[in-house]
Amino acid sequence: MKLVKWIIGLVAALFLMFLLITFFLPRSYSVERSILIEAPAPLIYSQVADLEAWQEWNPWGGMDPHMTVSYGETTSGKGASYKWNSEVTGDGLMKILEAVPYSLVRYELGFEGWEDLPSYSSIMIAPIPDSNTTEVHWSFEGSSGDRFFARWMSVLMDKFVGSNYDEGLQALKERCESAD
Repeated sequence: MKLVKWIIGLVAALFLMFLLITFFLPRSYSVERSILIEAPAPLIYSQVADLEAWQEWNPWGGMDPHMTVSYGETTSGKGASYKWNSEVTGDGLMKILEAVPYSLVRYELGFEGWEDLPSYSSIMIAPIPDSNTTEVHWSFEGSSGDRFFARWMSVLMDKFVGSNYDEGLQALKERCESAD
């Protein structure tokens, strides 16, 4: 009987420690990746500011061959949007909030079940002077809000999507360098 009480006490202590740690975890997350692409900024911008072109290099499109995508009234530049439905990646909406030619595209992402906590993604394009090389930064940030257990997601977000960002940037590089 002592062993059972000891095990119950240990489980309770571990659970309380988990709750205490969770309380102090961050409520926001941020992921950033970058790559050098041997292509001019206008070409890269044409791939990241046009949501139809986006489908050709984004890392999530290939995860589900049955994914359905529907576009808004416009597919390029500020205000462009698309929705996706997927049993693999989930459902969501992406909208371009800001599009500064040849330098920045900022997106808002809404994921099913998390509509009250949108995420934001930005692609910054920085031509390197006196060369045909462009540095591209892709970032992702958002909040887990007051969702207590979602704070663990904030800590692990880089592990969840970092490799997807690396894969997407590599695909963008290959696409742009082969088109140039």
